[in-house]
Amino acid sequence: MGIMVEGNEEQSKLQERISADLRARSRASSKDEDIDVDDVDLVEDSEYLKGTQKTGRFSWFWFVLVVLAAIALVIIFVLK
Repeated sequence: MGIMVEGNEEQSKLQERISADLRARSRASSKDEDIDVDDVDLVEDSEYLKGTQKTGRFSWFWFVLVVLAAIALVIIFVLK
C-alpha cells in the first residue's frame, strides 16, 4: 500500500512539473506575440463562433414558448 501511495505522489509531482513547464513555455511564446496567456479565451476566439451573436433581449420569449408547450403537452396527456 505504501508503494502505491509513493508511486501516486511521484506521478502527481511529475504531472505538476510538466504542467508548470508547459505554462512557462506558453507564457514565453506568448511574450513573443504580445498575448497574455491568462486572458485568452479559446472558445470565444475560435473560428467556429465568428459571425455569431449572443442571445438578444427577446430570449425570454423563447422561454415562455417552451413553458407553454410543456403545459400544453401535460394537458393533452392528462385529459386524454
